[in-house]
Amino acid sequence: MSKETRRLFFALDLSDAHNAASRDAIVGLKRQLAPQGRPVPDDNLHITLAFLGEVDSKAYRRLCETADTLTCPPLSLITTQTGYFPAQSILWLGIAENTALRLLAEKLQSAAAEILNRPAEHKFVPHISLLRRAKPTEAPLTLQQPLHFQRVGIYASVPLEEGHGVRYQCLNHWTLTD
Repeated sequence: MSKETRRLFFALDLSDAHNAASRDAIVGLKRQLAPQGRPVPDDNLHITLAFLGEVDSKAYRRLCETADTLTCPPLSLITTQTGYFPAQSILWLGIAENTALRLLAEKLQSAAAEILNRPAEHKFVPHISLLRRAKPTEAPLTLQQPLHFQRVGIYASVPLEEGHGVRYQCLNHWTLTD
């Protein structure tokens, strides 16, 4: 990654205080599954809405300007059960289908495709990544927890100084309103 670009994504962050009990339950599930792979750090738990990849400062400003114009009501979601992305070896916790969530993700992905002049890399599957370099579980595990989101943010993947892993830094956020 050059100094002129940053690896970015739009997401819903689980660290807000009103999600604390549900986040604790998700962290508990992640710890239970830890022998299956490498746990995602607790502070990095989120729902990706649109992966942007390497973005320069000009495109970043355009993405923020577009996000300034988006409307979406606050989101009330519920987690479902674990799933597995075999190509990426990621064990994840699903999110129940929600029309407002899907529309928000589609708007952000569409704007990103236009601004960055490239299509979305992945079809939107609402989930929270729990483990990387993971093995699938024998059967899905169910965890139904409510999640409430009042804002969406644009995040950068910042490499850790130790050289192992990343932390996600919120660069800007927008309040969800009707």
